[in-house]
Amino acid sequence: MIIDFTIENFLSFKEQQTLSFVAEPPYDIHPDHLLDTPEKGLKLLKTIVIYGANASGKSNFLSAIHFLKQLIINSTEKKLDEPFELIPFLLDKEQKNAPTSFEVNFFCADIRYNYYLVLDKKKVFHEHLSYYPKKYKKNIFTRDLNESGEYEYNIGTDLKPKRIYEDTALKTLPNVLYLSKMVKENSQFLKTIYDWFANTLSEQFSLEDTAKSIHSDNQFKENFLKFLKDQDIDILDISVDKGSLAEQIIKNNDFTPEVQERIIEDLKNRYYYDIKTFHKNSDNELEPFDLELESQGTRKLFALSSLLLNNYKKFEKTFYVDELSSALHPLLVKNFLKEFNRTTNNQLICVTHDTHLINQECLRKDQIYFVEKDKSQVSSIYSLLEFNPRNDRENWELRYLTGRYGATPFFG
Repeated sequence: MIIDFTIENFLSFKEQQTLSFVAEPPYDIHPDHLLDTPEKGLKLLKTIVIYGANASGKSNFLSAIHFLKQLIINSTEKKLDEPFELIPFLLDKEQKNAPTSFEVNFFCADIRYNYYLVLDKKKVFHEHLSYYPKKYKKNIFTRDLNESGEYEYNIGTDLKPKRIYEDTALKTLPNVLYLSKMVKENSQFLKTIYDWFANTLSEQFSLEDTAKSIHSDNQFKENFLKFLKDQDIDILDISVDKGSLAEQIIKNNDFTPEVQERIIEDLKNRYYYDIKTFHKNSDNELEPFDLELESQGTRKLFALSSLLLNNYKKFEKTFYVDELSSALHPLLVKNFLKEFNRTTNNQLICVTHDTHLINQECLRKDQIYFVEKDKSQVSSIYSLLEFNPRNDRENWELRYLTGRYGATPFFG
């Protein structure tokens, strides 16, 4: 579970900005929107919904989360002097050449962790990982670039044998994260944290994910069809056929034997999923349809369904979704968030323009965030809480649309 995520000097975010999942009292308002944590007195939000004008920087915050995730997964693939694909705030001469920082506090296996990273396009300046195994903060490792251009490491006592971690530190390139490097060197201690970024922090809610679950899990299929019925989608059945992706590509193209062999090797253990939906025809028989014949909104609902329906497997993920409401009716979006908050133990960060959700019935005030860009093109992110809105009488949506909370388009 994410506690909070902080960035500085990334894309349109020039200054330090934080998105916090920490729930504020009172807790009796939408209690099903909250997650209990191992820390007494700390509750976290299941969902955060971000609003703002077009090009205000909403998606840039999600991009920061995705950038850090991919960096941790892939940094060991970097060659010497290969730059990071990092874009700082470009409209300020000092910030353009200044480092970017990321900090995330999170729970993994019921233990609180803090990961802090400072880097520019060429190298890491600072990398630090700590945790709270017995309520007190404890260093796991710290990596600092000193004034001489050399790295200094402080390896915590829980990383054993220490010699292996010290030897790996000497072999870690300036453009490679030490966390990633040690996992590649088979550190089981750090793999837990690596897996949190790789698997728990997730943007994956694709049609393929849903298709895999339908194909392999009859319980998921039953739940999926019920979910569609509850959303007033007239699909009575669904089938998914699985096949070799390599064979499918070769069948539809005229490749030489050598190319075919390479495709088979490159796409080994990769599959395609052929999805058919079934509607009742005038003779009261089920008629199959290719998924492409369904509406864009229905296809998106297919993809989003895995965020809800895989919960019975006790997954605990933090999803980030851009443009949640695109191609979906406002009532479907409202019902989706209601079900997500009611039935899952997951977290969701989403960007939307659907203002119908900005009300006391749908969300707590600490679940609503805004992103606004000033005249210098600098983005800032802030919570509805900062305006101390009343829960009983204020029309939050109207106040937002009339500019009381900012983060709306300005028409000259």
